[in-house]
This record gives sequence, structure tokens and C-alpha cells, in this order.
Amino acid sequence: MRNLLFLIAAALGALLPSCTPADRVVENPLIETANTRTLDIVKVELSDTATVLHVNAYYRPKNWIVISSDSYLQIPARRFMLTGAEGITPDSLFWMPKSGRASFVLRFPPLPRGTKSFDFIESDCDDCFKLYGVDLTGKTEYPEFPEGLPRELRKAPKDGPVPDPIFAVGETRVNIHLLGFREGMYKDMTLYINSMLTGHERKDAPIDPETGVATFKFGQYGPSLIYGNPAGPGSMHLNFWTAPGETADIYVDLTEKGKSIVQRRGKERKASHDRKLYATGTYADLNMLYDMRAEKQIGFDFYTGKFADYRMTADEYAQMIVSKYKMLTDSVARSGMSEMMKELNLLSLKQEALCVMVTCSSLLEHNYRSVNNLWDRNAKIDYKFATLEPKHYAAVCGLFDINDPKLLMGEFEPDYRTAISYSAFDWADIIHAENGLVVDLRKAVPMAAKAANCELTEADLASLRSLKNPFYAEACEAIQARVRRELAALEGKVKIEETPDVAPDKLFDAIVAPCKGKVVLVDFWNTWCGPCQAAIKANEPLKTGELKSDDIVWIYLANETSPLVTYKTQIGKIAGKHYRLNEEQWKYLCEKFKVDGIPSYVLVDRDGNSKLRNDLRNHDKLKKTLKKMIE
Repeated sequence: MRNLLFLIAAALGALLPSCTPADRVVENPLIETANTRTLDIVKVELSDTATVLHVNAYYRPKNWIVISSDSYLQIPARRFMLTGAEGITPDSLFWMPKSGRASFVLRFPPLPRGTKSFDFIESDCDDCFKLYGVDLTGKTEYPEFPEGLPRELRKAPKDGPVPDPIFAVGETRVNIHLLGFREGMYKDMTLYINSMLTGHERKDAPIDPETGVATFKFGQYGPSLIYGNPAGPGSMHLNFWTAPGETADIYVDLTEKGKSIVQRRGKERKASHDRKLYATGTYADLNMLYDMRAEKQIGFDFYTGKFADYRMTADEYAQMIVSKYKMLTDSVARSGMSEMMKELNLLSLKQEALCVMVTCSSLLEHNYRSVNNLWDRNAKIDYKFATLEPKHYAAVCGLFDINDPKLLMGEFEPDYRTAISYSAFDWADIIHAENGLVVDLRKAVPMAAKAANCELTEADLASLRSLKNPFYAEACEAIQARVRRELAALEGKVKIEETPDVAPDKLFDAIVAPCKGKVVLVDFWNTWCGPCQAAIKANEPLKTGELKSDDIVWIYLANETSPLVTYKTQIGKIAGKHYRLNEEQWKYLCEKFKVDGIPSYVLVDRDGNSKLRNDLRNHDKLKKTLKKMIE
């Protein structure tokens, strides 16, 4: 009997642990990475019956978010589907309060004991919320360096002068390594290459789902500042420089997203370092120091509408720029920036100073509109704004050497290039220069634009060869040779509609005439326009989905500022009729419809009535409007 009682007691003792919930709470878990900052998992309750997530949401007040009923937690090879929620109804609009912050609870089945981390996936759609590597072990700090980072890059970058620009031509290869990448996180990577001759070029490459690497190859002509980001929601933005003809590896620590979520909490857990980018190549130290900079760029901040008083005289405006420049340079000198970042900031200030001089009238008008709340760009303004004269530009030229080649290395190189190349006057005359950067760019940049459209002549090349630096002729010749090769590869694959041979005032009617009786959406765009690209990408699925109809015609108007190869490459992915207009045609139609910027939309109804409809920049309104018109 005694033995029997002993056996029963032993059996009960073995059963009790499996019947008793193994409750455990993880407060403020570290999050490895995410595609959003809207959600934060601030507490995880673990038991044998459920996994409970306490979620904080941050979003614009009086706007909504949605949590899909298809949400799940993921560990290797297993999914645990959402079983319930408190404080939010799955698949329904959840309206954010005035504070822009809300909390709710999500319930899932129990995770296996010993689970060290999990991913929260709000369904498998591309733009759904995804938080990866939610830690359950109680870690309080992120690793010093991300997994997969080569050992030779685990050291501080060297400070010193900003490197010189390299005037050379070559094919550049850039490998973007996304450290901590998970399949399904992003599909593609986009780079925007800003070159001293070719301007703003977009390049896209797929991300290898196994390695998390995207590889780019492109012709490079002189130094280039590159902006990059993975294509997807909540993606991070990268800035780095490359030298022509080199292979550069850029390693991106994706835990930057997780750190930014964790550090927003009341009880912040500071990361052990502030770096997200590691680089090889000629400009490696510049790229890494730029990424690590703690202090905000000190600049003119001229987009606020308060930069200048529209009543200023030309003398007052020029003196204001001189005074601001001196004050800002003094602020840079007194800042805690590294030596290289101080010089970079000063170069950028110089670029901005030239930019605000050549855009004087636009900035004064911007202030006028801001003061009078007159944002209808089609409204006529009778006020006469000040116009600068050569003596005013000379005042700025007295502040620094505008012929310094290092000005190609500042953050606002496109503004500098545009100011020097396309001003109504010649900066070289102001500084009495017979050669140097301002002379070269004035001649070479327009020639490079001709080369990008395969229009460069032997006479043009001869003119470029007269410049002291042989780089410009070599570069423009290489640009045109590349364009010819790429155009040959595109032959027969895309169609540019023949622009009707009529006067500009008859052009629009001639373009839409064949579509009589149908609804026509005319999209004014260009390849270099980021918002245009985003709008087209959003609208494209509608043509085979909600708005699939023979009664809708999509017409796209661009001009010759879109480089021919880039234009042909892009329109091959855009369903519709494509017209490439010359400067006169584009200018007339923009004035006719009072186009205030691109993208702009002109809507033509079934009776042929046309009207500018820039309210259709709202994607949802565009859908609803076109649906209603074809019902």
C-alpha cells in the first residue's frame, strides 16, 4: 500500500508541471528590425495557453490603421495565427485619437517553450506591418556590430579633409548588403545617382532573397552622390558617394529600424553605437562619417516661406544672403562636428548660397504666397519682385571661390550644377575667369544632356575638346556611346507615339481626338520626377484591376528633359499611350492648363471636355472619379 501511495504521489508530481501555466512576461523586448515605426510591441505575455502582445500604435491623429485578421507570429518553419484582440477589431478601421498614440492587445496560440524570438507579420501583403526578431530572452543591448559585417570594417572611420572629386569615366559597381535581411522584407532596391554631368538617374535592382544583396552597375562620369532606399514601406534612406570605375560595398545595418522603435519608449535602451552604414571604396570614410554625424546640417532652410521678405530690394536681398552665410559658417565652426563634416557642411552652404541667389524671384514669390495664403499657383500675382544684377552676384562671389572643384562634393551638388550651368548670366564673367569649373560646367552640362538624347555632334565634341580638362569630352562621348548601345537593345520593344504635326495650340486636341467617346486621363510627368514615379507605380495595377476598361485611355506626356534611354526603359513598364514633347510644345500645354508642377492630370470626359484635375493626385480620389465616369 505504501509503495502504491508513493507511486501515485510521484505520478501526480510529474503531471503538475504540465498542468500549471508557465507564465512569463517580457517587458520592453528588443526588436531586431521592422518595416514600420507605427507599431511597437512593449510587452509579451507567455503561457501554455496563449501568447499575448501588448501593442502601442503611433500614427497621425484622426487617421486610421488596420490590423489584419490574417496576422501571425512566425518562428522557423511555423506560424501561429491571430486568435483574438482587445481594444481593436481586426480588419476594421481603427481611428487614431488626437494624441496620435493608442494601445491594444493581440492574442496568439502559445509559442513552444524555449523560443528565443519571433516575428510579427500583419499578413503577407507588401505594405503590411512587419516586426522582426522580437526578443524573448531579456536582452537589454544590441550587438556592437551587425552579424555578417566584415571584420576589417569594425573600426572607426578616419577623420580629415573631404576627399577631392575624381574626374574620370568608368563603370561603377555598387553592392548593397542588407544585414539582418529576411525574405519578404523588401523585394527591390532603388538608387538615385546624382552626377555632375548626367544629373539625376534612377537605377533599380532586385534584392537576392537568400543573401539580402542588391547589385548595381552603371556608367559613372565624375564623382556622384547617391541616394538609396529599399522599395517598400518604412524603408530607410541612404546617402553615399562613389568614385568612377570602382567596386564599392555598402553594408546596411537593418537593426537601425528596431533601435528607433525601442528608443522611442519611455524607458529608452540606448544602442551601443549610432551607425547603420559601413562602406568600402574611395569615399568610405566620408560615407561612414556622414552616416554617423550627430549634429543636424546647418543650412539656409529656404523652403519655409519665411526665408525672405517679398518687399526686399535687390540690395537688401543680396546683403541678407551675405549676412546669413557669414552667420551660418560661424555656427559650423563652433559646432561639435568632426573636421570632415565641418568642411562638408561648409561646401554645402556655398552651394546653397549660389542657389538662393539664382532663385531670388522664386523665393520672394514663395514668401508673398505664404504671407497672403495664396497657394493657388494659377492665381495671377501683380506684385513686382526684385531682380538681382551682376553686382549682387559678385557680392556672393566675394565670400568664397565658386571655381573650387571641391564644390562638386557638397550635399547640394545638383543645386550648384544647375546654378552654374543654367543661369541667365555667366558666372565666369562675374569672377573674370577664363577657365576652371564654372567655365567647364557651363559648356559641358548642356552637351551631356545632348549626349543623353543621342544628339551630340562632332562639332560639339570639338568644342568640348577645347576645354583644358579632357575629362568632359571623354565623358560626353562615353555617355552617347552608352545611349546608342542601350537604344539598340530597346529597338522594337517600346513605342513612342508620333506627336501630331500641328501648331502647339492644336496639339492637345489632336492627341485626344482619336479617343472621342471615352474617358481620357492625361498625365504630365518626367522620368526624373520622384512623385511622378510613385504615382505611376500606384496607378499601374488599376489598369488590370479595379479600372480595367476599354472606356478609359491613359495618355502620358513627358518632355525632352527625360533622357531618351531612361524614358524608353520606363515607358515599357507603363501601359498607355506615350508622347515625348519638345520644349515649345510642353511649355504651351503647361501654360494652357496652368500646370503648377508634376505630376499633373488633365481629365477629358466622353464629350471631349478637358480640365486640369490635380485633386486626382489623391490616389483614392482618382480611383473613385474614374470609376464613376465609366459606370
